Amino acid sequence: MLQTVKDYLKITWADEDAAIQGIIGRGQAYLNGLAGAELDYAVCVSNDEQYAADLRAILGELTAEPAEGEEAMTIDEAIAQILAAEGRRDSCTAKPSLAVSLLLDYCRYVYNNASEYFEENFARELLRLQLQEGIKAMPEVVPDEV
Repeated sequence: MLQTVKDYLKITWADEDAAIQGIIGRGQAYLNGLAGAELDYAVCVSNDEQYAADLRAILGELTAEPAEGEEAMTIDEAIAQILAAEGRRDSCTAKPSLAVSLLLDYCRYVYNNASEYFEENFARELLRLQLQEGIKAMPEVVPDEV
């Protein structure tokens, strides 16, 4: 989460990492308290570097001479591995959740010494988050069978 916040705030130096990590922790506690639940702050971003490394490994295995007693990789096996690598890459691309978006903005406000305005400026989003978490916490009602 630290790198995500630093990217959002356009911070490229490491001098403030500890302070930013503290802001993140306080923000998570603050939002959890407002929502009345432990929120998920996982951020999944496409990892193109890992995808490229996977492709290089697959192509290397496809073009390499097999060791004695081993069979060479077939085109079908290579295609299956490439599709699996694409699936891993694509499954990791996601829009940030409402909790993550609010946390990023909370960190922005605190970092810029404007935390007193956060709740006022994000009242709608905070209410939406509270409603979402409240609905998740409701017991599932099964209608009576007739």
